[in-house]
Amino acid sequence: MFDVCIIGGGVAGLMLARSLPDHYSIAVVTKEHAGTGNTSLAQGGIAASLSFDDRPESHATDTLLASADHADAERVEILATEGSAILKHLMAQGLPFDADEFGLPKLGMEGAHSKRRIVHAGGDQSGKLLMQYLREETSAKITRFVFHQALELMIGNGRCTGVLVSDRSGKRSVIKARHTVLATGGIGQLYRETSNSSVAAGDGLSLAYHAGAVLEDLEFVQFHPTVLTLGGKSCGLISEAVRGEGALLVNKDGKRIMEAIHPLLELAPRDVVARAIERHWQNEGPVYLDARKISNFKERFPSIYENCRNHAIEPTEELLPVRPGAHFHMGGVRTDSYGQTSIPGLYAVGEVACTGVHGANRLASNSLLEGLVFAARLAEWIGREPGRPGINTSSPQAGKMASSTTYFQGVDENQLKRNMTETAGILRAPEALANFLQAYPLKAYALKDYPDHVIAQIHRQTASSLIAVAALLRQESRGGHYRVDAPEPKAEWAGKVIGISKSGTHLSRRKTMIKEIML
Repeated sequence: MFDVCIIGGGVAGLMLARSLPDHYSIAVVTKEHAGTGNTSLAQGGIAASLSFDDRPESHATDTLLASADHADAERVEILATEGSAILKHLMAQGLPFDADEFGLPKLGMEGAHSKRRIVHAGGDQSGKLLMQYLREETSAKITRFVFHQALELMIGNGRCTGVLVSDRSGKRSVIKARHTVLATGGIGQLYRETSNSSVAAGDGLSLAYHAGAVLEDLEFVQFHPTVLTLGGKSCGLISEAVRGEGALLVNKDGKRIMEAIHPLLELAPRDVVARAIERHWQNEGPVYLDARKISNFKERFPSIYENCRNHAIEPTEELLPVRPGAHFHMGGVRTDSYGQTSIPGLYAVGEVACTGVHGANRLASNSLLEGLVFAARLAEWIGREPGRPGINTSSPQAGKMASSTTYFQGVDENQLKRNMTETAGILRAPEALANFLQAYPLKAYALKDYPDHVIAQIHRQTASSLIAVAALLRQESRGGHYRVDAPEPKAEWAGKVIGISKSGTHLSRRKTMIKEIML
């Protein structure tokens, strides 16, 4: 038995491992190799109030304003205040960052921030270098289970006791732990166009749902406005930092498309920019990013430059065709401020968790920060109890559960992606969502009864259906959730949170007002 089993090896999972007491036995389970995941793809950097003219209160205010009146004000205060301290500590401990001639971090500007507060590393390689740092910091502390698919969370006497996994050969085993942590990341691969890693398919949502946990804010999916799009295919993210450095969104004639839409133009909140670009594609034609006036593009954005050149585009001389793609999930498994879920012994951190800090629309570069902050908080909570060293072995193959009352017949994953994009994507209609849920109903299954590849399909469909249910229930538009039949926010929905579990759905209310943390 391990002290802690972490399912997922991105920023949240490895920051948790780094922060746990050294004498704890820690298992880290990843679906593919250790470097696969969204963190390594992150280009924009980490937001934190580090400059002399910035304060955590300002960062918190920007976060709340971008959230469409839906973020948890107390959690946002935690994010901004503790995030600044954590990032300063990590940089002092050796976390790489781009510095000026005085050794101070070069701070970038991104959409909806009132100050330059984005810390970068290697230009647009922030996530990659962060992962390298965390892997080095944790290599001696953890036992890795690479290429292990998490099939089902193990629940006994109302408590999570570990996870059933399968390795590449199909051998199943149970990794037992006193504390089991979901750090599985996002849901981008549920959609046709996405900036996400191949492993970001919503597994954690389905694992939690089938275990009986409560999930919240599932309707809020952020679509990144600028994914390089060639021949109808997504060809890589173009960071918001490119717009922060002066790139413009234009039509085929070079006319800016954001001038009549939002006073912040290209740096408006992501949901506003994404809808503007998508509508332009549907009604008038392609949208382009004009980055030709950024003089040091190759040095500032080496990964983006290389990707563009690999697709036969010279970004310093040509317009870049862009279209929105699924990027980040604001919702997830409901947690408290320390990562505890509604199931004892089960925790969630990072994108799979719903801490409430993002509300209906995440502020740019707050995602890596969330992973760092709440992983550190969870480590603090777990570390309060005396550690009992575990044995670094997994148990023999698990037995079968009783047969399910429902039978899963399989799913065409490509068709599911298309349907998700068309019905639960940027623009949503109630009739289409209802039809989607008739085709892909939300049901619970006895997961162990199925082959591994079918369980993967169940997880994909369950995560998709959870999002569609929440999108159908929320009869307004807010942040990343846009209903064509109700295109504006409604006062009666302000602060209301849709919770979903196997036992049904419920509404709750969270503290969202800026004044509640600024008094």
